[in-house]
Amino acid sequence: MAIAVRIGKALLVSLLLALSAYAVAKLDLFGMESSSDRVADQVYQRITAADYGRDRRGQRAISVVYLDEASMETMKSFGWNRFPPTYDQQWTLLDDLMNVGGAPPAALYVDFVYTGQGGPNEGFETFIAGIAAATHAAAWSAAPGCQADPLVKIACIVAVGGVPIVFAKPSPADVPMFTDVQRRLDAVSVLAPALVGAHAYPLVVGYDMAPEAAARSGVHGFDVSPAMAMYTAWCLRRADACGVKLMAELKRRARAALAGDGAGASATPQEADAGFGPALDVVWGSRPDPDYLAMTRAVTGRPAPCRGEGEGWRARLIEQLTSLRGPGAGQRQECPYALTLGYDRMVAGLGLQSRDLKRLLAGRMVMVGGQFRASNDWVESPVHGQAPGVQYHAMALDNLIEDGADYRRDSGALLDSDLLKSLLVGALVFCGVMGVMARNSLLDRAVAKGADPRLAARVYAPLYIAMFTLSLAVVGVATWLGVSYAHRSPINWIGISACAIGFLFYATRQTLPADVVGSFEHLPAARRALVWARWARRALKFEEDRLLGARPPPDTNHSSQPKEGPSHVEN
Repeated sequence: MAIAVRIGKALLVSLLLALSAYAVAKLDLFGMESSSDRVADQVYQRITAADYGRDRRGQRAISVVYLDEASMETMKSFGWNRFPPTYDQQWTLLDDLMNVGGAPPAALYVDFVYTGQGGPNEGFETFIAGIAAATHAAAWSAAPGCQADPLVKIACIVAVGGVPIVFAKPSPADVPMFTDVQRRLDAVSVLAPALVGAHAYPLVVGYDMAPEAAARSGVHGFDVSPAMAMYTAWCLRRADACGVKLMAELKRRARAALAGDGAGASATPQEADAGFGPALDVVWGSRPDPDYLAMTRAVTGRPAPCRGEGEGWRARLIEQLTSLRGPGAGQRQECPYALTLGYDRMVAGLGLQSRDLKRLLAGRMVMVGGQFRASNDWVESPVHGQAPGVQYHAMALDNLIEDGADYRRDSGALLDSDLLKSLLVGALVFCGVMGVMARNSLLDRAVAKGADPRLAARVYAPLYIAMFTLSLAVVGVATWLGVSYAHRSPINWIGISACAIGFLFYATRQTLPADVVGSFEHLPAARRALVWARWARRALKFEEDRLLGARPPPDTNHSSQPKEGPSHVEN
């Protein structure tokens, strides 16, 4: 009966603390809870970044071609005398990417937003005609079924032998205006909202819009992100369709749409949301592509400025503890994960061979974007610090190629992550309370047998070590299981560990010092340390007595004559 009462008390204490943790997480005062979640995810990613993509499957499929300030300066010698370049010049860029590799890319994403505002449309018709020829728009644009949604459109482009070209666009929820330039592009290519400012990377984006508003915004049922659009193109070119049921179904619907059956291509929004609805928690890798290292040395004549990674997760964990660096601060990984090359280097051809361009472009998922320091198209990477937005899309695509439908979901996508953390805190508190109760039971038995409980180092030391180590091990195992098997971003393992360890120290604040001192005070070194500690305490105690001791009342008699004391009568 007494044991049941003690267990009930432990459950009550753990329940109260779990409810308190849940309330604190939901209130998120001053944003500390959400900030702690992000820090825990970032540290976890920095520790495990070198283990990402061991087979380099995504890395071998993705290339990034960029423009930056240096590129624009170099391209002046090729007639690029304004920014943005004319549509003729931009088509020349895309045409080069389509042809100089000896074979066209498997798909192409252009991380530039075209609105048609702010200048003359020099060469726009040439631009549109080139895109239509690359996507074979003449074979699918007239089929209503191919316009049902962006996924079916990509499937139709692949089915007719074209190269899917995806252009970035603003989110229709933010800019409810579809310009004429965007309508022309949408008729011959695919437009995808580039939501780089979102907390997690969305794959399928739905909008609560009336049909008229959706038509004005250019929404075809739903939108897909650039990474999802490129992943769809990659899977549709594979015989097994990546093992994803949705991709195999898209092949069938594309054939039906091209045959004139528009009704057969209208049911994909629910399927897409079911398989890829939860947002992606982008996982960043830190091992640069070997081809990138080789090309950088060939172009610049110097090794790529990549920071060396610690060997093994233990070394990387120690690196976090010693350098105390945040994203983009201190020593950071300078080299991008994907194979990356500036467009001006490709045009100039300095140090590059035809085989290098083939490795960069032929049959690859090519992503084109800017790396202009003055732009706002930058994201915070836990591994690379400030990274261009196009690298964010490339890394999200790499995650999909590596993991498919088992990609890492954002922490709040599957269930209430705050509830999960609170339950874990409650479980750890319960174990801690039971450990303290076990310590007290051992003490009672020792006293009952007449033994000195303070000298049982062989009992107390393993007990305390087990309590603290087991708490950290439970948090570590829960984090690993959540990432590896539940496919979700890591829980706030830093905050939960600090909470559990803090509670254990609080629960044992009176017993732990006495047990530790009592267990080791028989050792000569411990005895000398205790002697010094007592001496220091006595040396400082006079100040404590003076400050905390009772003071006499102030003397109100200002006379210099001594007071008369009581008379003593001698017998």
